[in-house]
Amino acid sequence: MRQEIQERQIELTMIRTERNRVKRRLEGAEVKLKDAIIQRDNLHEKLTKEQQDVVKLGKFSFMNKISEWTGKWDEKMEKEISEAADAELHYNEAEKVVTDLEAEAVRLREEIKNPDFDYIEEEWADFLKEKETWIRFNDTIANGTLQKIADDRVRLRSMLREIDEACDAGNKANRALDAALEKLGAAEGLSVWDTFLGGGLLVSALKYSEINSSDDLVHRAQRALRHFETELMDVQNAATESFTVNKSDIFTFTDLFFDNIFSDWMIHSRITDAKSKLNDVLQDVRKVQDRLARKRDELLHELERLDVQEREIIEA
Repeated sequence: MRQEIQERQIELTMIRTERNRVKRRLEGAEVKLKDAIIQRDNLHEKLTKEQQDVVKLGKFSFMNKISEWTGKWDEKMEKEISEAADAELHYNEAEKVVTDLEAEAVRLREEIKNPDFDYIEEEWADFLKEKETWIRFNDTIANGTLQKIADDRVRLRSMLREIDEACDAGNKANRALDAALEKLGAAEGLSVWDTFLGGGLLVSALKYSEINSSDDLVHRAQRALRHFETELMDVQNAATESFTVNKSDIFTFTDLFFDNIFSDWMIHSRITDAKSKLNDVLQDVRKVQDRLARKRDELLHELERLDVQEREIIEA
């Protein structure tokens, strides 16, 4: 009977933990989606304005004609086109973020419909009543100790699962950052050739091609980092005070979010700065991965200790 109670408690606790995790993620995704939509719409307004400025400058007017005669028209047009390109880049990234978050919210809404979640609270309440009755008639020191071991085992297994998921997300973020760094490295090499060695039209075209390709890779890295952040929060929630993630001390994901990485993307130094930022974040991610690995080893050791303690009590 005791083993049946322990097994039932583990089963119900795991279902409740999973339900709460999905619910928490869905609420977070919906808040992020709302904010992302607002940001996207604001960036769209800015992009529209910048595009109108380019069109306006291209139309005939006496002022534009005077600027053309004085040699300032090309300079103004280059500035307006650069600002429009920058606005378009930021808007495109914001649109991708909204799409990602919409897909995430849809997936989580489907997960929360899991039939196992429908009556879990009622089942949990019924179980607690049954367990209370059983303990009242079988309350010995050994039973109390075994129950505490079972409770500790559930807690540790839950933490271990969250850490495994965070480790997987960290590995994906690591790979995404490596890919983005590799592409930016190629753009940096071509930029050196183009900027300092007179590379010509072909080299310029290749450089911009590499920069454009790096745009999607940086976005994928950003998406992987957001997922890693979510998983780390789950670890922190499961582990309470035994594992905390202070983002100000470790890494802040929003620092990466296209913070002037491509705002002046025709300049060599911007590519170098972007590469440096990505490399810094990669090192921070690896530090967190090391902490996760150490915490995972601690949990496995603790589970082994509980197994030994339980066996000693049963065999005594």
